[in-house]
Amino acid sequence: MAFVLLHCAMLPRRSSAQEPPPAAVVQKLYREVVERHPMGVPYGAAKAAIWPLLSERLIQAFETRNACDQDWNRHHRNDDPPAKAPGFYEDGLFSGSNEQGYVNGAVVGPSKAQADGSYLVYVKLWSYLGTEDWVKRTGKIYRWRVAARVTSENGRFVVDDILGFKGTFDYDKSVYMSKMLTTGCRGTHSTFK
Repeated sequence: MAFVLLHCAMLPRRSSAQEPPPAAVVQKLYREVVERHPMGVPYGAAKAAIWPLLSERLIQAFETRNACDQDWNRHHRNDDPPAKAPGFYEDGLFSGSNEQGYVNGAVVGPSKAQADGSYLVYVKLWSYLGTEDWVKRTGKIYRWRVAARVTSENGRFVVDDILGFKGTFDYDKSVYMSKMLTTGCRGTHSTFK
C-alpha cells in the first residue's frame, strides 16, 4: 500500500475534468508493446493499437521512415542475391536493439515534468531469450530502462518520443528514437546505397 501512495504522489494532481496523468498513456503503450512485440515501424494490428497513443509528430516521423524504407526497397528489388535492407526491422523502437528489442515485461515508474511542459515517464523493461524454464534455470533476464517523452496534444496526453539511455539502441550515448528514424534518410528518400 505504501508503494501505491508514493507512486500516486509523484504524478501530477488532476481533477475529474482533466486528462489522465502522463503515465497512463505510457502504461497503455507498453501494454501493447509487450503484447504485440512490434519490430521496426509498427504495421498491421500493432499500428492500429499503438498509433492512437502517439503524437502527430511521432506518427509523421514513423510514416516518413516507412516511406524512406520503401524507397530503398524500390531501388533494390532486383538485387541478386537479395540485399538485406538497412533500417530497424530487427529493433524494438519502443525498447531497444538486439536482446532489448523483444520485451517480456514493463513497469511504468515516476514522471518528471520538463521545462517545456512535457514529461519524461521512466519505464523499466525486461526480456529473456528462451523458455520460462530456461530463465528459472539460468536466471538470465535482461533489464534496462527507457523514458517516454509525453506531451499534451488536442486535450490529451500522447507519447511524443522514446529516450533510449546509453547502450539501449546500440549507441554509446542516450538517444531519442525520432532522431534514429532519420538515419539513412533524406526525408522520404533513402541515402543508403
